[in-house]
Amino acid sequence: MKRVEAKIEENRKEDPLSEPDKIPNTWLIEGKLDQDIIDWEKVRLDFRFSEIDAEVLESSMSEPNRFTVRTNCESPLKKGDIVHLDIREQNQVKSSHRCSFKLSATTQS
Repeated sequence: MKRVEAKIEENRKEDPLSEPDKIPNTWLIEGKLDQDIIDWEKVRLDFRFSEIDAEVLESSMSEPNRFTVRTNCESPLKKGDIVHLDIREQNQVKSSHRCSFKLSATTQS
């Protein structure tokens, strides 16, 4: 885990029709990290609720130092605000095989 700072660049209302879930009160927060993240395509962003002050629906990185957070309701963050977030490597657990089992019902006479 790595903790970094980011500067908010934009906080705007999202068009609910632009997403499959069509949640009506969603917002997009875009920001820039104070440093590039190696393997940025494979990380998870963890935000502090006390700084975002909105329910995070999803987050993603678009470049080594840029991210977008989708929230349910408006966050009070404004352009230029600084937030702190934790960068975590996503667990990529891959199973080489599947387990399955079958239950059989028995009846007694």
